[in-house]
Amino acid sequence: ERKRGREEERKRGREEERKRAEGRRKKGERGEGNIAGRRGNRSEAFESQQVREERRAKPTHLYPQKRSEQGSIRTMSGYPREIAALIRSNNATAVASRLALTSRDSNKQQFVQYMATRSYQGVLGECERVMQADWAEVVCHAVKASLGKRDGNLAEAYTHQEAAVESFMRLFKNFNRMWLPVLKVLLIDLRRLGYQADKQLRSEGKATEANKLEGAGRIMRKSLAQELRDEDNDRDMSRTHGALFVANQCNKVFFALNTLKHVKSLVLPPMLSLDEYPTPDRITWYFFQGRMALMESRFDQAETDLSFAFNNCPANHVTNRRLILSYLIPVRLILYQSRPSPTRRAALPAKALLDKYKLQQFEKLVLAFRNGDVRLFDEALEEHQDFFVQKAIYILLHKLKLCVYRNLFKKAYHVVKPANNQIKLDVLVCAVKAAGAEADPQQVECMLANLIHQGMVKGYIAHKQQVVVLKKDDPFRVSS
Repeated sequence: ERKRGREEERKRGREEERKRAEGRRKKGERGEGNIAGRRGNRSEAFESQQVREERRAKPTHLYPQKRSEQGSIRTMSGYPREIAALIRSNNATAVASRLALTSRDSNKQQFVQYMATRSYQGVLGECERVMQADWAEVVCHAVKASLGKRDGNLAEAYTHQEAAVESFMRLFKNFNRMWLPVLKVLLIDLRRLGYQADKQLRSEGKATEANKLEGAGRIMRKSLAQELRDEDNDRDMSRTHGALFVANQCNKVFFALNTLKHVKSLVLPPMLSLDEYPTPDRITWYFFQGRMALMESRFDQAETDLSFAFNNCPANHVTNRRLILSYLIPVRLILYQSRPSPTRRAALPAKALLDKYKLQQFEKLVLAFRNGDVRLFDEALEEHQDFFVQKAIYILLHKLKLCVYRNLFKKAYHVVKPANNQIKLDVLVCAVKAAGAEADPQQVECMLANLIHQGMVKGYIAHKQQVVVLKKDDPFRVSS
């Protein structure tokens, strides 16, 4: 029995050894096959490539839907991770370019499509796994705004953009000026969406709901008064460097809504002087300040501010320079009459300048102004009335008509050349009629009285004799 037991034990050992050897042999064959494949079994590789190409050419509906959805999830999660990586590396410029509504980033476009099929809260939870909660709200709301604009729902797009701005402002309290590019992009998109949403709502007959642009102005004023008053960071890294940009965005809103009473309520933080802000922001600031001074008839200040904006605006920014000139030309036409001097720049623009900036609307006007041609002046105002009204300078240009009469009287004075510096009113009435305008002696006398009162003509009117007594030394020259 002991012998039989030992014999059976040896058989079991030999059987187990045989099985282990067989397993090692099969494993070795598989390994050699893998090595051969890796070393370049080109026929098998070619066949597998053909299989892959055939599979790729088959209709997508032949594949299970679940697999395609899993693939889309892996693709869509790339955008939040990309933003999270840029945030960790403090690359604010790249973050701003990807959050902008005009971004053509492929990952963002895929993520927009991804959010169109899923709930906001679900996507927000996914984003919060890779970034801070406030950043996740900024990203998700910005993408939802892009989705709303793509679908033509501008009111919803504005709502999400406003939420993105408010979420970023909570983060911005703890940042420095390095993150200003993100704030600028979000505010520009907010203002543009507000304007477009109001326009869409009015076209749909919902004028009472068209208050998006006004809401954008409130958010900008709030950020200017609170978040941009930075006393914690160093002067060079202070968030206050963005205050003038935000103020300019407020000015654009106020002028678009014609609520100019709010322009003077803008108060810049006292930490920085105006000269310490970036030059582009200063150009925009002086442009709006010049327009405001023009509307308040502060022509000297308007000329100073608009001249600074025009002289510092880059030459390749033709559109902006054209916009500045459309307000600077009327101001200089007015000041040319009140303070002409050899040191002042030429107030009457040359034809080459008007052609360069495509401001032919002023060409006839300037020619009539120079020659005292009243009829041509009226024709020019009527022909380009829509342009002048749009620029809010029609009434201002209409005031120049008195200056045109002054130039007409000056030409009549040099033609007659009175020996005793006395010229009859009838002569001036004839000059007005020759210029194509209707006038009687009373109207001409009234115009002369206004010109003498404003200092544009030196002399006095002898009413009984119906004569104008002019100063001997160039009565139409105004001292500066």
